[in-house]
Amino acid sequence: MNFYRKYILSFFVLFFLPALSDLKTLSEDLAEKALKESEVNIELALSLSQQSLVANPKNAKAWVIGGKIYLLMDDISAAERFLEKAKILDSSLNETTELDALIEKKKEKEEE
Repeated sequence: MNFYRKYILSFFVLFFLPALSDLKTLSEDLAEKALKESEVNIELALSLSQQSLVANPKNAKAWVIGGKIYLLMDDISAAERFLEKAKILDSSLNETTELDALIEKKKEKEEE
């Protein structure tokens, strides 16, 4: 029985842990591509952002980038939801403050 536990643990370490690292990198790459693409093709940017979050739902920066994309699409409520999720994951991330300010600015514009 003990042999099987060691075998399963070593299998996990050898095959799954590197894949988790690859998903984090993939998530970061997709989020950056989404941000760049948002200047040209907002629908593709949104799709890339969503794929980034599927690859790593704990990527706070990807949540911020998704929020920025929704804000560009004038969906303030979605941008706020994405901002809140990013804050929960990493409250010290500088990009959350930036997105928060952009949302407030957009709300002020709409009230005028």
